[in-house]
Amino acid sequence: MKIEKSLGTIQEVFAKASPTSLPILKAAHRFLVENDPNVVIVPRPGEKSLSYGVGVRKNSEAYCYLIPFKEHVNFGFFYGTEIDSDGILEGTGAKMRHIKIRNLADLKNPKLKRLVQIAIKDRLANK
Repeated sequence: MKIEKSLGTIQEVFAKASPTSLPILKAAHRFLVENDPNVVIVPRPGEKSLSYGVGVRKNSEAYCYLIPFKEHVNFGFFYGTEIDSDGILEGTGAKMRHIKIRNLADLKNPKLKRLVQIAIKDRLANK
């Protein structure tokens, strides 16, 4: 794991989460680190987000992001439209899609883990 601190720290992003979303954000963060020991994390306190990738570049190397809201965390995929064969992601962006994580049990969805694995492979292949 590598943390790029040029924009801020993980703790700064955690500090922007609500009391409801903070435990979900921390668990989602652990989930991503456990599923990709080589992950490059870029905390973006100005955007209230954390991005996860195979390198530091947001548009070409990042595969996932986490954004805390009051009652949930958006667990997003930068290239979600290209990898979501199960149709579990939502959103209307040209490429980005997300799933709302409302509780810790949502992180146990095997489809979510599979999407993360596909997203990692996709970014490595397109790096």
